[in-house]
Amino acid sequence: MSKTVGWVVFGVAMAALGWFGRQLVPAGAQTHASKGEETVSVAVTTARMVEFNPPTEYVGHVEPEEATDILPQIDGYIKKVCFAEGAKVAAGDLLFEIDQEQYGASRNLRYSEVRSAEAKVEVAKADLERAERYYRRLAAADDRGITATELDNAEMALSSAKATLNSAVAAVEQAKAAAAIADFNLKHTKVFSPISGRIGRAFHVFPITDCDYDAWQSAAERRGTELNGSRRFRIRLPNGEEYAECGVVEFGDNVMSRETGTLVMYVSFPNPTGRLVPNAFVRVLSDEANPPRALVVPSGAVVLGDDGARVWKVDDGNRAHSVPVEVGRTWNGSTLVKSGLSEGDRVVSAGAFKLKEGAAVACHEGNEAR
Repeated sequence: MSKTVGWVVFGVAMAALGWFGRQLVPAGAQTHASKGEETVSVAVTTARMVEFNPPTEYVGHVEPEEATDILPQIDGYIKKVCFAEGAKVAAGDLLFEIDQEQYGASRNLRYSEVRSAEAKVEVAKADLERAERYYRRLAAADDRGITATELDNAEMALSSAKATLNSAVAAVEQAKAAAAIADFNLKHTKVFSPISGRIGRAFHVFPITDCDYDAWQSAAERRGTELNGSRRFRIRLPNGEEYAECGVVEFGDNVMSRETGTLVMYVSFPNPTGRLVPNAFVRVLSDEANPPRALVVPSGAVVLGDDGARVWKVDDGNRAHSVPVEVGRTWNGSTLVKSGLSEGDRVVSAGAFKLKEGAAVACHEGNEAR
């Protein structure tokens, strides 16, 4: 009986010692130590909802919205040049003055011819009136007082007077036409710009694929907007700089190319400083005008394998688990996650190569998703 009591007391003492020891060692250390497990140090970030708006790039060709050759419409010596080469001009600005002397003299001569022709019309009218009176007098006279020859002569004189008047009237019209030409020539001794030069807008022409065009139109229809309300258009210049102005779709071809499967689009950009030069090639960037928010992780968190894309997700107990994800485009160091994660999930962004399924990890923040 005494031996049994002593054994029980000893057993209780050992149990108490075990409980006291556990209070001195952290729970995590107990687990790791009991299993002989090593903790892996990794960088961890969270999956976040952001505006994800990667642009699509196209090669664009710059065309002027308006172009014209400035040519004088008359011959002559240029008396004055009214602009500096390379300067901006507005529609209606005076560009050249051609010597007016010969054209002014020609105008005066033509108008004097008009007045002379008009004077001849008045003379012809008076002659016609006299011929008419003479013919009427002979026609009313007694047949015994005149001869048939006299009446015939009077009738011929009347016809001749009418013809002379018609000819004089035609001469007036001809002289007026010559005077109008003289006015035209004199007016065009001054050459004005028909359009604004360098100031204005420039077209950018670029082809888009049939898939892109269908996606653009579908997105616009879903939002109940036009294409211009759905897409944003920008330019990257040859030096890599982004052009300050945004463009507007003017129109697109209504036929898709069979050979290339593309459709040519025309986008108009303001060109107030003349930075856009006709026939230059630029990069046209197209993205969403009002981009939706999407779930992203740092691109370094995505591991691609034979079975697809995966990320290492860290649970509340700081253990890493490989989970499959469906990913989309990568932009600015971030990758779009379509499925497999939720906002706020912690994922390993660096150090994943050291991990095994269920591994304990020591986390430090880094590589935040953008």
